[in-house]
Amino acid sequence: MDRDNANATRLRVNRIALNQQLDPQELVPKLVRARILSVNHDVQYINQGTSRIDRARRIVDCLLTPISIGKEAERGDRPTNWYLQFRGFLLENPSIYGDLVSALDNTIVRPPEFAQRVSEAFTDKTNVQRSNEFRENVNKTLLQTSKPKCDNEENTTTPTVNNQEQITKIEFDRYAMNKILIEGNFQKVIDNLIYNSRVPERLFQQLSLSNHSFDREQLKIEHQIFDDMRRLELMNNLIQKEKSLANQTIFDTPIVDSLLANPNHYHYFYKYFMALSSIYSIYYDRQFFQAFLQSFDKHDVDQKLLDKGFQLYHFLYNYGRYELCRQIIERIVQILSKQVKQQFDVWTYLFRACCALVQVHNQSLEIKDAWTRIEAANEIADNLKATGMDIHNNDYAWLYFTASQTALEDANFDACIQFCYRGLKSADKDNHSLIVDLLCSLTQGLTSKWIMNKAQATAIMAVQYAAKYCGQNSPKYVFALQQLVQFSNEFIQDPSSVELAQYAFDRARTVFGCESLTVAHCHRALSKSLITLASVTYSRRSEHKNKTDDPSHGNYLHHAHEAHRIAQDWFGVDDRVRLFPFKMSLAHALQAQVSSDAQEKKDGYFQDAMDLLDDCFRIAQDLFGGMSFKVAQVHRLRSAVYLSKKMYHEAEEQLKICLQIYKLCLPPKSFHFLVTEASLGLIYKQQNNYKQALPLFQNISRALDTSTQSFRWINMVLESLVECYTQLEEDGSDQHNDPITKENSSAEKVRAELYEWRRTSVKRIDLMSLIHQELAQSLHQFLHDSTRFQETTDRVYALMRSQKNAKTHLPAATTTTPVNSHQQA
Repeated sequence: MDRDNANATRLRVNRIALNQQLDPQELVPKLVRARILSVNHDVQYINQGTSRIDRARRIVDCLLTPISIGKEAERGDRPTNWYLQFRGFLLENPSIYGDLVSALDNTIVRPPEFAQRVSEAFTDKTNVQRSNEFRENVNKTLLQTSKPKCDNEENTTTPTVNNQEQITKIEFDRYAMNKILIEGNFQKVIDNLIYNSRVPERLFQQLSLSNHSFDREQLKIEHQIFDDMRRLELMNNLIQKEKSLANQTIFDTPIVDSLLANPNHYHYFYKYFMALSSIYSIYYDRQFFQAFLQSFDKHDVDQKLLDKGFQLYHFLYNYGRYELCRQIIERIVQILSKQVKQQFDVWTYLFRACCALVQVHNQSLEIKDAWTRIEAANEIADNLKATGMDIHNNDYAWLYFTASQTALEDANFDACIQFCYRGLKSADKDNHSLIVDLLCSLTQGLTSKWIMNKAQATAIMAVQYAAKYCGQNSPKYVFALQQLVQFSNEFIQDPSSVELAQYAFDRARTVFGCESLTVAHCHRALSKSLITLASVTYSRRSEHKNKTDDPSHGNYLHHAHEAHRIAQDWFGVDDRVRLFPFKMSLAHALQAQVSSDAQEKKDGYFQDAMDLLDDCFRIAQDLFGGMSFKVAQVHRLRSAVYLSKKMYHEAEEQLKICLQIYKLCLPPKSFHFLVTEASLGLIYKQQNNYKQALPLFQNISRALDTSTQSFRWINMVLESLVECYTQLEEDGSDQHNDPITKENSSAEKVRAELYEWRRTSVKRIDLMSLIHQELAQSLHQFLHDSTRFQETTDRVYALMRSQKNAKTHLPAATTTTPVNSHQQA
């Protein structure tokens, strides 16, 4: 059973309640706006209802009825997450629809019987040895951690608890997994247990047909993970059905212990967790969280329980359940605050808790709170250092990584770069996962700072390092590919960028096997690559050629919509903060669609883009303030949307506001400022206002070093400068009847500079071949080459400070030193 059928079942089961409570006047405009209902078909059908209940019944009919030909032509494909959006519209009025939403969520959806038989057919039956080993481990230690706390009198009077204490063995049947044998002072067989996880057939088939060794290795692991997932479900159902296990929780079983103990396999479980939650409303992430809180209440807090809590945090953080992560860490901090502060372990765990909270704050864009936690972690480290103790290197490196992400969100790119270098120097060389994270964060900082050469070297280093030490079927490898795609979108901007983005997207879908958050970000990156390629390709194309002739035209909008939809599936339609980057990407794609030659839907795309940007502006203003880098980005994208509709005055005003903000929050002559200034010059040039455009392009050309920098937009700046000089020189010669010679022509001088720049800097970089090459240098050599200039600068500054201190202390020294001995010295 897929998600659509499960959601349709929820509507059918609760149809009477829906008919009685839905308000068509409130819901129909929202459903039309979300393209769930069509105007000429669904709305007309709904309005033919004779009463409110009849119109509500017709709404449910439209949601359940397949799309007809007429609807599809008008509305297009209905969003895949139509039910999630419908549920979000109901939650906007919780006082009326709150109970209805609870009824929909609590509806039990059962899979058909044949589905389980089909899933069994795809099971890896050759893995008998591992299954027997797993049974033996379960039989030995399954119930050792869950003995109830009760008095002797209760033991003698309560047979259920007594049975649980006497259980010595739980064993899966060798031939039928849904049968489980329980042995102790009694023997019992529990059968008819069910599991809802299904084999991802398409993924398994794709991996089996692959020629890559890492894909075949992933297929073996996938079979093992599916086996573990089924046992997890069966054991959970057994605990719920068997009274003798009333005090047992699934979180305390070795199945979950083995799951949390291997971080490299976390992502394999997410597709099953997501399917169970979206189809059957089974939330193992919430069950784990509740069981963890119960463990804190039942048991004394020790190091083992704290370590398991941090393991659960990392599992849920990678799963995208950030609010649960926040509650876990806050509970750990609450427990640790009651412990003896003189113990070294308590301070170490508090330090890690600060690092974890910084990550959570970054995801919620709570930048002030993140900096506060960073200061608290530094205070803990300083206090420990004063007592002769020190924090582990990996914990320090984790703090530097989280701090670099905070600085990146705060547009403090220099601090981001410095934190990354410190983290790379602190991390243990065997902690490959953290090293890849730091390299990727360093790539983000260098790319945002527009340090092209270092950003390219770091991005390639991250990909090659992840491929060697983590594997090409690892999430870290996909994460490194994402940063290389970001660099390529900023600086390369040619068909190779699209090829690289498509490769990263395909790799992400294969590694995760579901529509994960990483896949959503890959959708965003691929959309931007297609938009950039379209703008570069068609900027010089003649007017009689249509942009829609290209087969990739419109694909960027599809990928942006998919990214936004997947993010809504993970975070919910009402999580405006975490949906912010996805809304910006969708607005960018809509802007590109407005600037295309398709005129029939241009007004609709324009209005959708402006609505998204209005929402993004409110989010950025509330979180970062009115004069922040994020707000400036919204103004800049607004300008592009206005420019797509030839609304030059509005576009100019938005860019001027953006430039004012950049002057306040960025260093002088930063590349973001120069690029925005170039966009303003292009607006003037398109209106043939060359006098106002010329000073802007002159200022940019003076700030750029065309002999060493190879940004592709330098070509646009120099071409525009040549055009401005040419037009103004022609106008001047017409007025004075004095032709300008080539020797005196400023346009010719700039044209010569442009030709020289193209000759020396236009070099095609084959990123696809670079990422498949072996790692060329060690991490130590990379850090030495990257920070060599910084180390020399630090030594010079240290020498200057020491000389200054010597001069200030010199008079005090001469007063107590004899003159002769001082002269001899």
